[in-house]
Amino acid sequence: MLTKIIGILLIVIGSAFKYSWLTVIAAESNFGIFSAFAINFSGGVLGVYSFTFLGEFLKKWFLKQRREKGMSPTPVHSFRNKFLVFLRRRFGLKGIAFLTPILLTIPIGIAIALTITKDKQKIIRYTLISCFLWTAVIIIPYKLFHVDLSEWIVSFIRSIF
Repeated sequence: MLTKIIGILLIVIGSAFKYSWLTVIAAESNFGIFSAFAINFSGGVLGVYSFTFLGEFLKKWFLKQRREKGMSPTPVHSFRNKFLVFLRRRFGLKGIAFLTPILLTIPIGIAIALTITKDKQKIIRYTLISCFLWTAVIIIPYKLFHVDLSEWIVSFIRSIF
């Protein structure tokens, strides 16, 4: 019983940060379809609300840390950063929210979304819809039809980077 509670807590807390990985873990766990869905989605909700409302504070703290270490407050122009700028300009908030759970991670997606708009309710709404859809796409086929989409998603992500 205690191990099940610890497992649930780890999935919920982990889903707040690395949603796609923990969605796969929740799908492969011995929880039922609705339990796995609810546990994983609740972690996404926790992450979206936490990072949306703590986003400005975390951004200021991060920039302060970079300055104290003598680093430039502006990020390096890597392929990943250029890709994120492309997504932001081309698809806006909806595109960032759509890719946040599966590709960007919730903290990074929320940070980018906060640079697009200050409307936190809009960010929360779009990102939670995306979390719900990605959870459904991964967990429901796995639990009902034993289709493992995680390998396909991992190979897709690796092909992008």
